[in-house]
Amino acid sequence: MRPQDGRTLVWLLVAGVVVSGALATKSELDKRRLSSAYAQATSALEQLEQERAHLNKELAEARDTLDIQANDLSHLQTHLAQVEQELGTLRREHSQLLHSNLTLAEQLTAVTKEKQELQAKLSSIKELKAAIRAVKQQIGQQRWQAWLARVEAQRAEDQRKLAQGNRGLVIRDGVSTLGPVVKLRVRVLEPQTQ
Repeated sequence: MRPQDGRTLVWLLVAGVVVSGALATKSELDKRRLSSAYAQATSALEQLEQERAHLNKELAEARDTLDIQANDLSHLQTHLAQVEQELGTLRREHSQLLHSNLTLAEQLTAVTKEKQELQAKLSSIKELKAAIRAVKQQIGQQRWQAWLARVEAQRAEDQRKLAQGNRGLVIRDGVSTLGPVVKLRVRVLEPQTQ
């Protein structure tokens, strides 16, 4: 062996020790880094688990709230349907009342106009006399109609009696032609002198 070979060998040994020391240091550093990274990952995983548990709790609360609100919504929809039905009824009543109101307004207008006409007629004597004449004519017309109705009723009764006959009696000028004729004699007494 040559001295140079020994040096090289030493040199190689020293280099190997340095390299192995460096590798040991590097592996130690890597080990520390991995340990630190593992600790951080474990810490992050615990935080994620806590966050997941918190989110699951919030999700459960949100579902409960959603169920409650869905129930409230169904009650509100039922109530809304009832209110809409009542509103429809009220609208129909409102339209009927409007129609009735219009009819009453028209009647009021007609009555007001008639009142004004009557006031105009009754305010002047000439018109008042004409109104009295019209009422008298109306009353006379009603009496005439009643008299005609009585006459017609009497004619109908007479026709009915004629249709039944007179039981074989012969009547002339309202007097029976059968049997003895009763004659009335009237004597006038002269006043006596005293």
